[in-house]
Amino acid sequence: MMEPDKNTNNGIVKHTTVTNLATTNTGWAILKQDMINKLPKIDVFKVVTMSVARAFADTNTKEISEADRDYLVNQLTDNVIKHYPAIRLNEIPEAVWQGVRGRFGEYYGLSLVTFERFIEQYLLSDKRTGLVKALPADDAPRPAPDPQTQFETAKENALRALQRKRDKKDISAMATSVYNFLDQIKLVVFTTREKNDMMADATRELIEELKYKQLLVPYIERAAIKKDIEAYRNAITERTPVTAEQLTLVKMRAKKLALDAFLNNIILEGEDLGVLIDGRRDVFLSD
Repeated sequence: MMEPDKNTNNGIVKHTTVTNLATTNTGWAILKQDMINKLPKIDVFKVVTMSVARAFADTNTKEISEADRDYLVNQLTDNVIKHYPAIRLNEIPEAVWQGVRGRFGEYYGLSLVTFERFIEQYLLSDKRTGLVKALPADDAPRPAPDPQTQFETAKENALRALQRKRDKKDISAMATSVYNFLDQIKLVVFTTREKNDMMADATRELIEELKYKQLLVPYIERAAIKKDIEAYRNAITERTPVTAEQLTLVKMRAKKLALDAFLNNIILEGEDLGVLIDGRRDVFLSD
C-alpha cells in the first residue's frame, strides 16, 4: 500500500490547524491587552479617527463636512467607551474593516449608528465570543471577590456617584449598577405608580434624543429612527409593547432617573449615604 502523500489532505489539515492555532493565539494576545476603559481617551480617539477615515477611503464614500466629521468621531469615541468598555484598542479598526465589507450584513451609509453597529456586531460575532470563552486563564488565577469586598466596592461606586452628582457631572455610565445595588439593599424604595411614572419619563427622554438624532443622521437612516420614536410613543399612549432592546434602554434610563431622585434627596436632606449603606450591610450579605 502506498503511503499518503505529505502534500495532500494530511498535510493540508496540519497546515490549516497550525494556521488556525496561530490566528487563535493572536486573538488571545489582543484580548490580553487592556480594555479601552482603562486607556487614555485620546488613544481611543486617535484609533476611532483612523478607522473612520479608512472606512470612507475603502468604500470610496464622499467625505462629509468637517463639522459633521468632528461630531461623528467625537460622539463615536464617547459611545464606544461608554457602551463597549471591554473592547480592545486593536479591535476597533478590525470591527470597522469587517463592517464596511458586509461581514455583518447590509448597511446604508457611514453614519454614527452604522459604526456603532459594526462594533456591536463584531463583539457578538461567533469568532470573537468563541475567543473570549476559550481565553486561557492567567498564570495566577484571581479568586472571585468575597461578599464583603463586593459590598465595599459597590458602596464606593455609590459614594462616587453621589459626589459626581454634587459636582453636577454625568452619572449615566454607572447609574444602572449603582441603582441595582441600592435597590438590592432596599435603600431606594418607590411605589409602583412612581416607577411607572419614571418609565414614562424615561421613554419621553429617549423620544427627544431620537428626534434630535434624526436631524443629524443621513436621510436613509431616518426611517428606522422614526419607527423607534413611534414605538415609544405608542408605548406611552396606547401601552403597546416594545422590543426587548427598546425595553432595556427604557429601564436603564428609568433607573438613572430613579437614582437622580434618590441622590437629590440625600443632598437636600443632608444625609450620610455611607452610613445609610453600612446600615444595610446585613441585607446584602444575606442575599
